Amino acid sequence: MKILHTADWHAGRSLHGVSRTPEIREVLQEIASLAIEEQVDLILVAGDLFDNKNPGAEAEQAVYEFFLSTGQAGIPSVVIAGNHDSPSRLDAVGGILKLASVYAFGEVRVAGRGGTFSLKIGEETAQIAALPFISERRIIKVADLLGSNPGQWREKYQQGMRSLVNNLTQPFASDTVNLLLAHTTMNGATLANSEYQFHCTEAYSLSPDVFPASCNYVALGHIHKPQAIQGFPEHAARYAGSILQLDFGEQADKKHVYIIEAKAGKPSELVSEHVIKAGKRLKRVKLDLDGLERRNSELAEFDGWLKLTLKLDQPLPGLKDRIKSALPNVLAVELELPSQEQLVRQGVDLHQTSLLEAYEQFYEHERGQELPADLQQAFKDLFEAHHDEGSQEAV
Repeated sequence: MKILHTADWHAGRSLHGVSRTPEIREVLQEIASLAIEEQVDLILVAGDLFDNKNPGAEAEQAVYEFFLSTGQAGIPSVVIAGNHDSPSRLDAVGGILKLASVYAFGEVRVAGRGGTFSLKIGEETAQIAALPFISERRIIKVADLLGSNPGQWREKYQQGMRSLVNNLTQPFASDTVNLLLAHTTMNGATLANSEYQFHCTEAYSLSPDVFPASCNYVALGHIHKPQAIQGFPEHAARYAGSILQLDFGEQADKKHVYIIEAKAGKPSELVSEHVIKAGKRLKRVKLDLDGLERRNSELAEFDGWLKLTLKLDQPLPGLKDRIKSALPNVLAVELELPSQEQLVRQGVDLHQTSLLEAYEQFYEHERGQELPADLQQAFKDLFEAHHDEGSQEAV
């Protein structure tokens, strides 16, 4: 059977205040068209359909349009929740999604209670084990289902995951295509640096031997860089990666979906790595003011999103706003200034930087993103109110 593997859609994602959902929608339309054109038999979506647990209507529309078009084409899908998804929300719409031939798994289930199921596709039968993302706290609930000691599961996440995988893969047989979907971190995986770092730490990492040799293919999600997994046979396990460059740390990454050929009792084969064409590219550019002037036309013609780092000799109030007004494709501007001691030695008047600009720089340094418009307005209102009070006292 021919399988399309994708993951980490992150519908609802914003970058520096700009919604990426319209781009994600275009990418999903491209993937749906590919699945129909290639006549795939099954689509595996390994988690993080959405960027947060309460996605907006636009994000939901983009995701459900995909499943509607593939379902109408007769292509079934299996979907698991990632760490960004709401498991209960996904389970709540599971019954409706099944009308579009979508098998959705929000909460973790064990074998015998829906965690593993059979799906007849043509002359082949697939045994599919679904392993949504599971945190240390939530794995304790699964431990109860398996009759294990919850205390031991708290201490040893990897042992708990191993027990769960063993449970889910028990129904695998030599005459079925055995597929496992998991949203997790594997040892040795290369991060794209746009993932939620806490859930990618060593405590959440699994060894390749967690998954049994009976798996024809392990479809992984969670890590945003497409890659094979060390320690697995070739083409037996992969991260599909995110479908869009989600952050500027991914600016050099090409985005893929995989098409895999799987057959009972035989090693899986990689049919193609489809490079995704839709969506805007991200690019970081570092220059000084002279360089900005020389390259202004080039930057304006770039058809993706830009992040500029400007090296300045001294603060220039209002510069960020002027750049963004002239270059709408610039999402973020970082200012690289000499240290305060250097500025003092150079005789630069530090008071020429407004309090608001100082706060904007502080916020961007601390949070790694620009000051939100609502917080900016609140700061202005507070400053103006304080200024007015000071003026009245002076009178």
